[in-house]
Amino acid sequence: MFGEQVQSTRAVQKRQTAARIVEAAAQLFTELGFQRTTVRRIAAEAGVSVGAVMAVGDKESLLGLVYDQAIADRIPAPPVAVAGAEAPDAAEYLGHYFDPFLALFAENDDLARAYFRTLARGRPENAALGALRTLTEENLMAALVHAGMPEARARLGAQVMFAGYLGELMLLATRTTDPEQTAARLEATARFITAQEGN
Repeated sequence: MFGEQVQSTRAVQKRQTAARIVEAAAQLFTELGFQRTTVRRIAAEAGVSVGAVMAVGDKESLLGLVYDQAIADRIPAPPVAVAGAEAPDAAEYLGHYFDPFLALFAENDDLARAYFRTLARGRPENAALGALRTLTEENLMAALVHAGMPEARARLGAQVMFAGYLGELMLLATRTTDPEQTAARLEATARFITAQEGN
């Protein structure tokens, strides 16, 4: 019993320390930029050792955690169908689902590009991207199903929408497009997906 309490306390302390480290990293990345931020500086800002920071992750991993949390905080809930009311507009929801994420990436172009490079490397700590994909596809699918699309087709539409979003992020990262063009293409993709059922 006592051993379980000690383990529980240590687990809580570990989570709190990790959260403090990610918060310090987010602050320094924003203030100094990715290149000028060092693990040693993150450790000092968080009030922990360099080893404690490295236990959470290296600089790229920390940037991934910062963005993953910021993205998770902005995920819009799917529209809910109300009995007797008109079905929610799936094209509108899909077309603007990624707007908060695009706004996040536009806030700091240099950090966004560093984050995209981390994603492109496909490191194991990018597991959060898989969780984001799952949640996003479930939300998009729910919106399509609520609008009357069969579930199998809605799942495929949600997958296409997410893949389109990732492609657009990569184009933004390489500066071959701009946020307005990205938003317009995502809206066009949403209209295309929803039009396949004759909506």
